[in-house]
This record gives sequence, C-alpha cells and structure tokens, in this order.
Amino acid sequence: MSYAVETKKRKFDRILEALSDSAVSPVRSSLNTRNNASTTTLTQDSASDSSKRRRVAPTSKIIVTSSSVTSLSGHYLPSSRTAFLQRLETFRHVTQWHIPSSERINAAEWAKRGWTCVDTDTVYCGACKERVHVDLEVNVDSKEHNDHERDEDGTEEDDSFAFRTEIHEGLIKRYQEMIVTAHAESCLWRQRGCDSTIQRIEGLLNTSIALSALQTRYDGLMIQADEIPEHVSLPAEVFEGTNTLDDFRFNDGGKPHSDALKLALCGWERKGEDIIECRHCFRSLGLWLYRGESPAMDRLDAVEDHLEYCPWRSAEAQNTEIVVGVRENTDDSRPKAQQLAGWSLVFQAMLKDNSRKRGSKSLGSTFASDIDSPTAGSETSLTPEQREKKMRDLLRRIKEIKKPFNVKSLLRRKDKAPKP
Repeated sequence: MSYAVETKKRKFDRILEALSDSAVSPVRSSLNTRNNASTTTLTQDSASDSSKRRRVAPTSKIIVTSSSVTSLSGHYLPSSRTAFLQRLETFRHVTQWHIPSSERINAAEWAKRGWTCVDTDTVYCGACKERVHVDLEVNVDSKEHNDHERDEDGTEEDDSFAFRTEIHEGLIKRYQEMIVTAHAESCLWRQRGCDSTIQRIEGLLNTSIALSALQTRYDGLMIQADEIPEHVSLPAEVFEGTNTLDDFRFNDGGKPHSDALKLALCGWERKGEDIIECRHCFRSLGLWLYRGESPAMDRLDAVEDHLEYCPWRSAEAQNTEIVVGVRENTDDSRPKAQQLAGWSLVFQAMLKDNSRKRGSKSLGSTFASDIDSPTAGSETSLTPEQREKKMRDLLRRIKEIKKPFNVKSLLRRKDKAPKP
C-alpha cells in the first residue's frame, strides 16, 4: 500500500471520527451560554417591570393570551401528520437549510425522526433537547493532500474527485446514523419514528374529494389569472392518447384555464401576490420568473419543480397503490397494483369524471332521441277510432289485473266451493 493511499485513509478516518463531536458539542455549549445569559436578563427585566407595575397601576390586571396556533413539533407524535408537516415546514427556508432534497439525509428524513431546523443547517429535537449541526463541506485541498496526490501521469484531478466522493459518502452514512443516534438515550424518537405513510396526501382515492380539492386550488390560482405563466409543463404520459385536460370540466361547465388547471392538478396553491406554494414540501415559486419575452427561468414544470421527497412528485412518498391495468406478457391476468404520485392520482380522478360525464351524456341523448322521434305505432300517427279501441283494450287489461284483489269476488268463489 502506497504512502499516499495510507495518508488518504488516515485523513478520511479523522474526518469521520471528528464529525460526531463537532456536530453536537459546539452547538450545545453555545446553547447553554445563550440560555444562561437570556435567563439572567429575563430575571432582571421581570423584576424591574413588576416594580414599575406596582408603582403605576397597583390594581391593574395582566391578561395572558396563548397563541392561536398550537405547535406540535416539540412533542413525540410519530403518527400525527399535522405535527410532521409542522416540523418539515421549519426546513423551508433555502437560506437556512442547504442540504439538497435529493440526498438521503434530506429534510423529510430528519422531520420523520422528530427534528426541526432551528439555525443554519442545525436541527433540534424538542423532546430530548439535543442539537446537531449538519455540514457536508469538507476541505481536502490541504498541503498534505496536494503533496501526495501529484504523480507523473497527471491523474491527480481524478484522484481528488474520487477522494471527495469517498468522503461525501462517508459523511452521508454517518449523518444517516445520527438521525437516530443523536437523540438522547431516553428519547422516544430514538426508539421509533414516523412510518412510511406519514407523507401521504389523504383523499386522493375518492374522486369527489380529489376533484373538490382540485377546484379549490384552481379557484385560488384564478384570483389573479394574469400572473400564471404560459406553457406549464406536465409529464408526457398525460398527453399520450387522451384529451383529458381539454375535455375536463368543473361543475359550472365552463372550460378551465389550461395552465392554471395543470398547476392545480399537481398540488400548487396560491400563497400571495405572484407566488405559489406546495403545502406538502413547502416549496415556493415566484411566477414572475417564468413570464415575459426573456424569462429568468425557461419553463415551469408542474411536477419536477416540487422537491424530490414531495408526495405530489414521488410515488414512494405518497405510498398509495391502485389497480392500473393487466399484466402483460404473462399468464397471470390478475390486475396489477402500482404506486402512483399524488398528481397522477388526481389525474386518474379526472379520467373517471370524464368517463362518467360522457356516459351520462350518451344515455341522456339516447333517451331524448327515443322520445323525440315517433315511430309508426306512436300516438301521433293514430286515428280517433284507433285511439278509442286502444283505450278500451287498456281498460279491459286493467280490470283483469284488478280481479285477484277483488274481495267480493274472492268471497263468492269461497261460497261456491264444494264442501267436503
């Protein structure tokens, strides 16, 4: 084994060994310092305020009002979707949380184990009060590294990239463990986190509920229809052999705005002026970036612009199976269950609604044509004599039908019956 390789391994081990101590202890010590300082200041301020209140208004009453929104993020509630979303929302600020959503230690993974983001790349557990600072940036451009990376073949750049990749993977694995092990030994989040269905968007399998929520999002977006950019993108499968979006109508019957419908289909809601957001991954988009002759962003992809762990985009996060067809090229003809993302489930609801409306329209038109087009034996083609004869026949048939229910007739039959 060469000296350069040994040096790499030693540096790699030192980085990983130092990670646990550097991630927890500095943050905790700074927290204690801030807490002590704030406690002292609070005590002095409270004493001063209380003495002033006694001098100025001795009979006044102090009314303490609690916040209208109760935070659940600090409690151990692994089955509460509301508490999970409150924790996940703390990671929404891109200036505070820099870990990519594509990483295995993304915000959703931390939130599933009870962590909230409280500072720059720093997570906190409200149950055990532990903190962890997450840092994936490692400086390997030291003089020691450069001295041993140079060789005559000019492969130092490849070796440096491989070394960085190795360190990055090691850090990811270590932080994956710390999502669980960084909790205190007695913390319940260390024993069990949220299950795989915690991110699921409920109600998407119910067509009426899914379409009602779709219309709510659509109506919100249409408050300022001129803000919506043109040519919103959807996956190609939406347009393969179907005109679902063009044929779809809400209950009012009018043709909806195409781009607003695409955004609502994929879970986007109006947040404020010129801003839309997703309330399941808490991504916000500024619509002004996608408008104009030379927009700052080329296109708005209604699915791909969600974060990777969002259930509107990820079938794994939505964790909902439905039957989508029959197995092909196999002897097994049983229907196949498949996991679908949230937007795809709403699209299936739109397909069902279109089919239902087409069936109702077809049935109604057939019934109307039967009524409006008279046949040869209809009332309009009969003479007065024929109508009178038809009426007599109808009355005779009615009398025959009523005979079994005639009480007097039944009694006469009983009297005429032979006695034994």
